[in-house]
Amino acid sequence: MTSAPFEYWTPGSEDRRLRIFISHRYEYDEALYSKVIGALNQEGFSVQDISVRASEIMAGPRGGNLPKMEVQAQIAARIYTSDILIAPSSSQILRSAWVTWEVQLAAVGYGIPVLFVSKSDQQRQTSLVRQISDLGLPCAACKPVTQEIVYNVIKLVEGRPTWAMRQEESEPNLRFRGPPRASRDDVLRKFPFQPRLSEPESMPPPPKRGFWDGLFQ
Repeated sequence: MTSAPFEYWTPGSEDRRLRIFISHRYEYDEALYSKVIGALNQEGFSVQDISVRASEIMAGPRGGNLPKMEVQAQIAARIYTSDILIAPSSSQILRSAWVTWEVQLAAVGYGIPVLFVSKSDQQRQTSLVRQISDLGLPCAACKPVTQEIVYNVIKLVEGRPTWAMRQEESEPNLRFRGPPRASRDDVLRKFPFQPRLSEPESMPPPPKRGFWDGLFQ
């Protein structure tokens, strides 16, 4: 990642919103992650949730299989522009080629921190968690408890995100290694980088004073 500015957000201008991609977000964990996002918003992070929702899954991934290539490109672009990926760590879920691919793409392909959320009764970490940790890549694992998830998210993104995103490579001898440009542009059109704080409202101009106003003060 580079510190060069790009068209959606300029580093140093102001804090931007925290972009989160939640892998395998379905109805059964919707309440948990709604609480997580609410808690992060209360901490002042102003979350942009760019996960693939259940309504979008029917047009793309189904079950544990990898989606069609064009849908993979869209998911890759969402992950590429994220600050952190949150993924389930149960052994049953990680048998899914789709979830495993998302985790590998984030951690190994793009160097994005991964937070694994285990099941309440899970006793051991899965091999995927250990493999990513052994590579020295940024990751953590925690229980499905709102405050634990929030704490680990903040720790993994090292406070507030400050990095910019490389969109292309202008040097002809260097190769750009991000997701396809069309998919990237489409995702950033739907989910543009946004400032954490809204612009201050401009003060209304003072009312004009006439000649007679000063005589009666």
